Amino acid sequence: MRALQIYTIILSFLSRIPYFCVMDEFLKIADKVVIYKLRTSWFMISKLYNEMAAEHDGTLAIAFVLLAINEEAGTPVTKIAPRMGMEPNSLSRVLKSMEKKGFILREKDTDDKRKTIVCLTQLGKEKRELAIKAVFRLEKAITKNIPSKKLKAFFEVANHIPNAIEEFKSRMSQQK
Repeated sequence: MRALQIYTIILSFLSRIPYFCVMDEFLKIADKVVIYKLRTSWFMISKLYNEMAAEHDGTLAIAFVLLAINEEAGTPVTKIAPRMGMEPNSLSRVLKSMEKKGFILREKDTDDKRKTIVCLTQLGKEKRELAIKAVFRLEKAITKNIPSKKLKAFFEVANHIPNAIEEFKSRMSQQK
């Protein structure tokens, strides 16, 4: 049976049950769905990281940008968004905020004046160091009680996801 048919049957079944029961059933099902587990885990991580970053006048998005910029040479603005999986217009807002806070400078590339290089200021380098420490503290807290065999399996699954998404998108475009 195809996933869409199963989903339709589940929705049909759930529509006949009172709301509180639906939520219980949803959570039982959702708890076994990879996308749901990824989303809820990421939500918890991003919320915690944003709380930690707020103590240093930052956000999770700012931290990721700080980590994506080469500390010494800077990074072309066109290379930052793809490294982070971020949309260019969202990156633009984050860069504007970072510039106002004094974390970065934008400079024209000396070889190609059409390119803009994003460079860290001294304050930006300090914030980058804080972001790196926070990432590793959080990483250690998450992984410290997970056996290496299970971490290896997790990374195998996580590394499979981009290929699965590309295959899915390819099938979807063929159906159009």
